[in-house]
Amino acid sequence: MGKAQNFSPSSIDALVSGKRSDPNTPGLCVLVGASGKKIWQFRRRIAKSGAIVKLKLGQYPAFTIPAARQWAQQLNEAIERGEDPREAMRAEKARETLNVEYAHGIYMEAMRRGDRKKLKPRTLSDKEVIFTRDIKPRLGTKPLLTLTEDECWDAVYDKAKASKVRANKMAGELSCFLRWCASREGRMAGIDLAAHPAPTLNSNWFSTGSKANQRFLSVEEIGWLFQALVDEPLTYRRGFVLLLLTAARRNELFGAPTSEIVDGVWRLPPERSKNGEENIVELGPWGRRLAQTNHIWLFPSPRIDGPQLCGWFKARDRIHRKMEELAGKAISSWHFHDLRRTFRSHARGLGIDRDIAELMLNHKRKGIEGVYNKNQELELRAEGFAKWEAFLTRIAISVQVGSYLNIPDQVDCSMHVEAGSV
Repeated sequence: MGKAQNFSPSSIDALVSGKRSDPNTPGLCVLVGASGKKIWQFRRRIAKSGAIVKLKLGQYPAFTIPAARQWAQQLNEAIERGEDPREAMRAEKARETLNVEYAHGIYMEAMRRGDRKKLKPRTLSDKEVIFTRDIKPRLGTKPLLTLTEDECWDAVYDKAKASKVRANKMAGELSCFLRWCASREGRMAGIDLAAHPAPTLNSNWFSTGSKANQRFLSVEEIGWLFQALVDEPLTYRRGFVLLLLTAARRNELFGAPTSEIVDGVWRLPPERSKNGEENIVELGPWGRRLAQTNHIWLFPSPRIDGPQLCGWFKARDRIHRKMEELAGKAISSWHFHDLRRTFRSHARGLGIDRDIAELMLNHKRKGIEGVYNKNQELELRAEGFAKWEAFLTRIAISVQVGSYLNIPDQVDCSMHVEAGSV
């Protein structure tokens, strides 16, 4: 009874060693440490499991007797329910320390499993690239549960200073990820985000301009491009010419292993294709010569064991500047995708049917045609690639760079139409 009456600030101040329990609060005591500091400690066994809960609050008198009793009372309420209060503490700490990068890892695991919807390998890859390249450096370490709309938009606007296209993609992927975190799927995965913190994120927020989807190279510009390639290293000469010859997407070509090309036929597998469908490109003599290599990769990286995916944009900028020097005037900038548009814009003049040109670009058939017409028209596509190669060969020869670009001798240009007629 004496201890109960003496459990007061004065009695705790008088304590010089050992510990003193609070008779009014089970498990709560004041412990005198080796340094003489008095620490609030809680120790109690959970009857249901037999586990012993042992926790420390902090020093007395920084934490007063009423504050310590309130803390211990909450622990006792959980223990009396047969629960371990430490589990709730760990869960709360996890929620507070859950950052954007960790949550995105959980999100990508769910996307790969395809719990609700199966995504194409290319889509999964694009999500990883956008997050790693654009979102993670700015928001990766931010706590997810305290992420604000202003923080999201500030990151997107900063990205727009360098590229509006990338800023739009960043906003779209960030919104998709945050919406998942706030959905039932996110909660089932252990992410308890109450609501989407930035619902106004928009993948079409920044206008990229109408000209962005219209640029293609004229016959004259293709000639300047070929001339500009003469000063480039062999890798870039091969790469840009093959990109034109195949009308392929940049990453699909530059990331290709040589095993995909057999007897001059490049079979792009569905898992590397943007639309998830196989694409077949029959190379002509020029394309076959450029595709010959003893390496595992069509364009091996000089630094890592894999394909060379870096350096192409800098090479494009050098080539564009050289084209302007050759032309003696300013030339509108062009992008890798514009080389696909270059093929499509010249295809009709070469006698390539519209539907065949779309198949050569590996575009999906639409509507009823896409549902019922499964004929890949491989012969007509091969004929189309032959016409396109002959067209480009004639241009290269006309600007006297055929030998520099490794054009085979005695090539057949009979299927070419006159450049002036295109």
